[in-house]
Amino acid sequence: MRTLTSRRGSALRRPLTAATVLLALGLSTAPATTVAVAAPVPAGPVAAVAAAASASRLVRIATFNVRTARATDDKRSWLQRAPDVANEILTRKAHVVLLQELGPGRADGKTGTLQGHARQTDSLMSLLNKRGGSRYRIVRALPYFAPGTKHGTQGARIIYDSTVVSLITRCPEKTGTRSYNTSCAFDLPIAAGDSKEKLRSAAYAEFADRRNGHHFFVVSAHLDSRHSGNNTTEKKYNNLRAAQAAAVATRLAKVNTRKVPVVFGGDVNSWRNDRGNFAPYRALRAKGYSDTAIARVRINFAYSTVNHFDTTLKPSKSSAGGVRLDVVLVRGAKGTTRLENKMARVDATRPSDHNMVLADILL
Repeated sequence: MRTLTSRRGSALRRPLTAATVLLALGLSTAPATTVAVAAPVPAGPVAAVAAAASASRLVRIATFNVRTARATDDKRSWLQRAPDVANEILTRKAHVVLLQELGPGRADGKTGTLQGHARQTDSLMSLLNKRGGSRYRIVRALPYFAPGTKHGTQGARIIYDSTVVSLITRCPEKTGTRSYNTSCAFDLPIAAGDSKEKLRSAAYAEFADRRNGHHFFVVSAHLDSRHSGNNTTEKKYNNLRAAQAAAVATRLAKVNTRKVPVVFGGDVNSWRNDRGNFAPYRALRAKGYSDTAIARVRINFAYSTVNHFDTTLKPSKSSAGGVRLDVVLVRGAKGTTRLENKMARVDATRPSDHNMVLADILL
């Protein structure tokens, strides 16, 4: 992959204004092509605002593509990697984790009856519980559709720390006695001529912060993963990803009747200088979403969020940072104070082929 390109923000070199104070704190609403420079907060008015922000309640939201259990040709299976995935979540203590590729099928990746076998969704929750994370709950663990329904991935899932936030949306798991329900999920658009096997479900839910009563929505999405060496075909896929992102924003605007903040997290299968010019990202920006990468503090921003299970990762030389397939964007929040691309430069047993990305968001 090629690396991203951008111009470096210069707000910290300008005379002190309200706008530069906000930028210094990661609360800017600067254009998507601008990246704030991480630097110590100076003394005086900026430091006063920084102290106020640090005293406020932040919500830590992560997005994490954990790699499907069906990837049985990987060197390490899901069941081998799952403890590491659980540790990633527990180590950073995210309040809400927006997951992709965590499906309701068998955790061993095989097809066939579930009798005597755990679901991938349940296997992660069981490990979190065993490792001291019993506070975590999953919004939906069962399928979104009845068995035999022609449909693609149902891997978009949401887990949350029940001691910090409470689930507001009603998300029943079953339809009568049957182990499926369409609640808290919706389909993304597919391209003309696609079969229903290309359908992807996004997941959403509304939460309330137990500490202050603030409400917010989250949505997890995994956009179409197809790419092509043919420019015409690639344009078709990029247009589809943009349409899927726009559909997410439209759906959340519909359910968010009280217009509380909304956080989008997911694998958008696009990046800033690909041939589609980050089409789904731009579609979300056009709908009023801001990039949490504007945060003043950014950890491992020079590295790509996708690692391909490589043992050693190299940082990008671009001032715009590494390739970001995994993004967190927010609409209606006051800002973001910290963004982390959680990874180690050398790691022979990576939990997934993507890194977990976390944002501390001031709601």
